[in-house]
Amino acid sequence: MLPLLEKARGLPLTETEAAILGWLQENAPAAAHMSLSELCGRLYTSSATVVRFCQKLGLSGYNDFKYQLRDELRRSRAPAFSPDSYIERSMARFKDTVAALDLRQLEEIAELLTSGRPLYIYGTNLSALPARYLQIVLNSLDYPSILIEWHELLNGLVRSMREEAILLVLSARGRADYLPSFQAARERGLTTVLLTGEPASPLIPYSTIAVCTNDLEVVHGGTDVNPRLGFFTVIQILIELAARKKRER
Repeated sequence: MLPLLEKARGLPLTETEAAILGWLQENAPAAAHMSLSELCGRLYTSSATVVRFCQKLGLSGYNDFKYQLRDELRRSRAPAFSPDSYIERSMARFKDTVAALDLRQLEEIAELLTSGRPLYIYGTNLSALPARYLQIVLNSLDYPSILIEWHELLNGLVRSMREEAILLVLSARGRADYLPSFQAARERGLTTVLLTGEPASPLIPYSTIAVCTNDLEVVHGGTDVNPRLGFFTVIQILIELAARKKRER
């Protein structure tokens, strides 16, 4: 049994909470990608009851519970869905990402991307794909940008960029390897925008703006195979906002 649900078994639960636990034990992979309203519909209970159950586990609420459940499923290598449920899982993650997005924040980023200030977009490995896509489209819209795909080049450029420059970094894991670059950017007063799938990334406190998607780390045989659906969702919204600004101008 997953540690999170094992912990719940040792708590004094009400009859309703015990029923919630029983359902979760049988359906943990599916529950990991359900919204709160979807879960309440399956359990025929209120959202307040589910949230209280999560808080009994020492968590802040349902989202915190869901993220920990996903993490434990991943660690146990238990498949979140069967192959036949891949589309359902992808849609669940897509809905999670969209629900958590702050449109005002994305509009602020789009304003930066279309401001005419020097713009650098960084992404490496699989994150280079959405980074390159954004850069190509922005250039087509006459919003020039420079694509960086090498970590060493990023470190050097951060120290020579003009102070009004904007640096957009796509990093699924939000690795601490990039911390020196973010620290240098902050010391120089650069505007940094971070797109990551890691809510606990050490880069977030050093970012001017940080957007966190729900893309989960997926590794097979040491190879990163995370499809970055959340990344592409955010990038597409930014492109739509940039295109709208182009029409308005």
